[in-house]
Amino acid sequence: MDGARFANACAALGCSPAEMTWQAGVDVLCFGGTKNGMAVGEAILFFDPALAEGFDYRCKQAGQLASKMRFISAPWVGLLETGAWLRNGQHGNDSAHALAARIEAVPGLSLMFPAQANAVFLKAPDKVLEGLREKGWRFYTFIGGGARFMFAWDAEPDRVAQLAADIEALAA
Repeated sequence: MDGARFANACAALGCSPAEMTWQAGVDVLCFGGTKNGMAVGEAILFFDPALAEGFDYRCKQAGQLASKMRFISAPWVGLLETGAWLRNGQHGNDSAHALAARIEAVPGLSLMFPAQANAVFLKAPDKVLEGLREKGWRFYTFIGGGARFMFAWDAEPDRVAQLAADIEALAA
């Protein structure tokens, strides 16, 4: 399982990590740390020990073995033991929901999907999206239209409100 946004999914679904992974049949979780506030690092969890055989050697051969791995691993202790990983995920989700709530009724705009976790998918006229870029906002656009706004563990509520205000003003 690609767990880059694992915390956001757990927070959104209100389920335990076990329910999301091994109880659902997942064999391996690659739990991303950077999208949850860590500088670097991912935790690889093998729920089937047989699949872990030789993994350390494969990592070394691929050049993915840090010489002081304990320094990359240590922040996981605080992130997990304090529950910060889940609070961080919930904060990103709350930020996305705040934006969606502000803009969902703006004429000329439409949410492509309900905001379920830390993403807002917006269908907006080109003038709105171009105007946002001119104001310095960065986001991904899809071929055929639509834009994706992602919210991380460190999203500032004031910036989310400013993004909503800029979208509202440009759509007016």
